[in-house]
Amino acid sequence: PFENVAVISGDTETAPFSTLSVGSMITRSLSTPVYEACRDIKDQLCRLAAPLLKAELDHVAFVKGRVQVKGKPERSISIKDLAKQTAVFMGKGPITGRGSNKGGRPSPVLSVGVADVEVDKETGKVKVLFYAVAQDVGQPINPTLVEGQMQGAVAQGIGWALTENHIMHNGVMQNATFFDYHIPTAADVPFIDTMMVEVGCNATPYGLRGVGEPPIVPTPAAMANAVHSATGVRIKELPMDPETVLKALRTRH
Repeated sequence: PFENVAVISGDTETAPFSTLSVGSMITRSLSTPVYEACRDIKDQLCRLAAPLLKAELDHVAFVKGRVQVKGKPERSISIKDLAKQTAVFMGKGPITGRGSNKGGRPSPVLSVGVADVEVDKETGKVKVLFYAVAQDVGQPINPTLVEGQMQGAVAQGIGWALTENHIMHNGVMQNATFFDYHIPTAADVPFIDTMMVEVGCNATPYGLRGVGEPPIVPTPAAMANAVHSATGVRIKELPMDPETVLKALRTRH
């Protein structure tokens, strides 16, 4: 049962090397090691239980937290009782499962976005009224977090599209504080409607796919298309801040 599972977070001093915990990789890259480690533990439990149940190894199976003789649920033993067998004097010691990320196969992702914007032709200010994002998320392990990841990615894409810009002079960034470098706030981000398309990927356990970053990519393009639809001006540089938009409006003819 879920409530019987405890997760202990290690650190880089005690944990072995692993792939980066960044972007859209965490659930995707950790799924295979965790899955393999759980299968390893199940195999060990079956090996430990078989002699206790007086059965051949290929005649026992792990079923709902117990190891039982196939077809005979009355002949079974729980994980708790098996754990006690390992902890007693002369026991075999704790069961530790092992799994690793062996690179794996690619699990492609796809995301599309639709933007509705309002452009003030007097100031060049672009206001985002609504945004919808759809993404093939594979099998969402935690749908609420997946939705938040998609919305967060769109918020980053809006910042990339409208406000965020590195101003450099002689190799020094001139707007290195949040007073000068504007990232989207609650006042800048509209309601973001999310649509999760669930098409499992056969390269990962349970059909997982990466989620964190993909919606960032189409957002600036969707925003540029919306600005073009509103004004007739095709802007090909980012960010589309008021100065850039106003300049494009004044020079379009």
